[in-house]
Amino acid sequence: MASRVVRPETKRLTISNGDWLLVKKRLNHGEQQEAFARRYQADVVGSRVNLRLLGMDRVLAFLVDWSLIGLDDQVIEIRGKSADEVEAALNSIDPESFEEIRTAIDAHERAMADERAAEKNGTAGAIESAAISPLPSAAVGASSGSVN
Repeated sequence: MASRVVRPETKRLTISNGDWLLVKKRLNHGEQQEAFARRYQADVVGSRVNLRLLGMDRVLAFLVDWSLIGLDDQVIEIRGKSADEVEAALNSIDPESFEEIRTAIDAHERAMADERAAEKNGTAGAIESAAISPLPSAAVGASSGSVN
């Protein structure tokens, strides 16, 4: 029986200008819930979408590292940083670059979901049933079992 625990794997995505992103291949339940919690803001009457973090929630959930350079010509360090620190780094880049990162992560998430669905619907681990026996031929004089 296969484990249901999400393996902590990463994948490198290439974006424009020779830059790359290192993202989580899949989110576990806790990471998915954290992204969901960032997306909504609780208030007195319930919850509402937190527009400030719309789009940022998924990027923060998946992004592990990158090659983006800051004003000092050094890589902007995000690996191992808190979500607030990564958010601050993301907020320092231009809107077009953020949108490119978000789009790349969205495409990655869709590709991983498609891959997972193919694994679940594929033949790997499928139970094969025996072939159905052919019906006896009436031409040979076999009875169908019914009475006229």
